[in-house]
Amino acid sequence: MLSAESDIAETCMTKTLEREITRTVRQKRQQLSLIREEVENLLDYLAVLEARAKDAGKPRLSHDEVTKRYG
Repeated sequence: MLSAESDIAETCMTKTLEREITRTVRQKRQQLSLIREEVENLLDYLAVLEARAKDAGKPRLSHDEVTKRYG
């Protein structure tokens, strides 16, 4: 009888642990997704800064001039 109770308790603990691990993995995946999105945004911003640095001192076109030129 003691063995059966022990098996039941172990099964319950295992199920609880599995749920906790699943929840933790889900949370970590969400965090990773947010971090990837932030890194992507930072890389885009870096590209803009690099383009501005490369074009520093060159004449700029206004929005209207770009629209007129490129449609």
